[in-house]
Amino acid sequence: MFSYVATPIRNPASRIDDFTEAIDSLLSGARVCKDTAEPALAALYRCPPFDRAHTKSPQTSFVQFLQTLARDPSETLIRYRPKIEILRIDVDAFLTKKIGGQQLRLKQVLKHLPRLASLELYHPADDPPYRDLDTHLRWRFDKDDLFEGLEPTLEDEYSDGGRSTTTALRSWRWNSRLTPPTLSLDRLSEIHALPSFQRLRKLAYVNYQLPSTTKLSARARQSQYAQDSDKQAIAHLAASISALPDLRHLVIESSTLANGTLLERLPKTLTHLELVNCWEITSEDLSAFLVSHGNSLVQLTLKHCQSMSLGFLPVLGTSCPNLKHLEVDLSYFRHHESYADNKPEYATLLGVDDVPTWPSSIQSIEIINMRNWSREAAEMFFDSLMKNAKFLPNLRRLEFKVILNIEWRQRQEMRQALADQMTQVFKRKSSPPKNIRSLRQYRELKKLKSSDQPLASKFPRQSTRVMDHLESAQKTPNKDDASTPSRVEPSKPRPIKRSLRLSKATPTFDADDEDSSEDELSLGHTRPPRREGRTATAKEAGLRGSRFIHGLCDVVDIQVDNQRPAERQFDMEDFLDSPEESDPEWNSDEDDVFT
Repeated sequence: MFSYVATPIRNPASRIDDFTEAIDSLLSGARVCKDTAEPALAALYRCPPFDRAHTKSPQTSFVQFLQTLARDPSETLIRYRPKIEILRIDVDAFLTKKIGGQQLRLKQVLKHLPRLASLELYHPADDPPYRDLDTHLRWRFDKDDLFEGLEPTLEDEYSDGGRSTTTALRSWRWNSRLTPPTLSLDRLSEIHALPSFQRLRKLAYVNYQLPSTTKLSARARQSQYAQDSDKQAIAHLAASISALPDLRHLVIESSTLANGTLLERLPKTLTHLELVNCWEITSEDLSAFLVSHGNSLVQLTLKHCQSMSLGFLPVLGTSCPNLKHLEVDLSYFRHHESYADNKPEYATLLGVDDVPTWPSSIQSIEIINMRNWSREAAEMFFDSLMKNAKFLPNLRRLEFKVILNIEWRQRQEMRQALADQMTQVFKRKSSPPKNIRSLRQYRELKKLKSSDQPLASKFPRQSTRVMDHLESAQKTPNKDDASTPSRVEPSKPRPIKRSLRLSKATPTFDADDEDSSEDELSLGHTRPPRREGRTATAKEAGLRGSRFIHGLCDVVDIQVDNQRPAERQFDMEDFLDSPEESDPEWNSDEDDVFT
């Protein structure tokens, strides 16, 4: 339970309110009693939350964290050192500052963590909008300092709760600006052969560029020497990735080394590929990769790749039979703040003839900021989902943001049509509770079809007037039956008040409603389907007749507008009060008097 509560702490993309609420809940749980103290603190210390910039004093939190680890375990209520498994350190906030007049060494942090599995060193300059990728950073980690921190501690230190074996990392993050010059790309294969890195399952490369784009002029980039240098750098990067037999999750961020040549050299055992802000990746490169390497992919994440369209979707279903999650963000950032150079580098996002295919294993599809395409292509895209709804039994989440530069009336019509059709086909419809108050009544309903007793005996609590009405309705001849008289005696008109009472007391049954049971349908009474207070239109009726109703998605969110995506998108969550700064609740009956 505490591990579930701590989920926002382990997710770097979580909202500030969720992050703060998780910390407060875990601390409250630790204060309840002695039995809940250690489980709650274990969930909190699994990924220490001092790395978030919105904490009141990150530097003070980090110092207190180090002081807690340095204490003898015999002096503390619980053993804190084995609890830490994930460690994210903002080097600009913590490692570049002096503590007690001395520069902090990485070894001082790592030597007390015997069960460390994930270590990530990052700098805010590597985050969006990615305009500070060329800035020189003041801090680089020392190779010997890192390796000594991962090695076993001395015998006397181990007796105080230190580490007896070499730390085997499962997750690591290479950053070109935080790595010393002695650890260049051609040396990474040797580093990955060490016991501390050999068992990596997740690996990230941040801000690694082609040599021709960083050291040579625009004219010299076309030379044979520049091309050979680029090929050699790509070969070194591919070799360092292939040196890890257990690697499953690969992240490449803000790198020109990521192109078609690198993709075809990646191992075929990857289950999660994440490409973020990679300018050289095109849909053709990704399509070729999916055809050759997509069989093992379970999750595909593509964000801010300016040259990549959705042209890979036609091969997605046949090339990735095990894919469960697809996340695509087609928003881009300016390379220079002075002018707009964040437009897509592709002509068309998706052609009308490029019909997407979807694997039957897919569980969630999220594609936002879809632009540079026509209305016909957009309709074809959503129609491909609705046509294949019966072949997507595991689909539970759909989220799309469509940007179309068409006339506003057409956009409104499309918004209504897409939202209605996709919601009707995929949205989960919760079943209302059955009006069964006892097991005896349930058994009577199950015997309703096979029994020949009159309705009055089956529903003894109903009034005689209602039962007469039900029995007369069953005996009413069908106008299409040739064996019955064609003329039916008109019923005697009832007073208005009596008709209203009868309509309230008479049970109604919905033959077309999905929530109707077979026992209700056996009564032979039908009425138009309920549509939340409105009658079903001919368009909806046609949809139910021609479309397969999936009805298993918990989230169906479709937005259609012509709003150009901005680097900072504000929504309702940005204007909510934080939990500790919320306004007091007004409970007075009199207005305040201002003088």
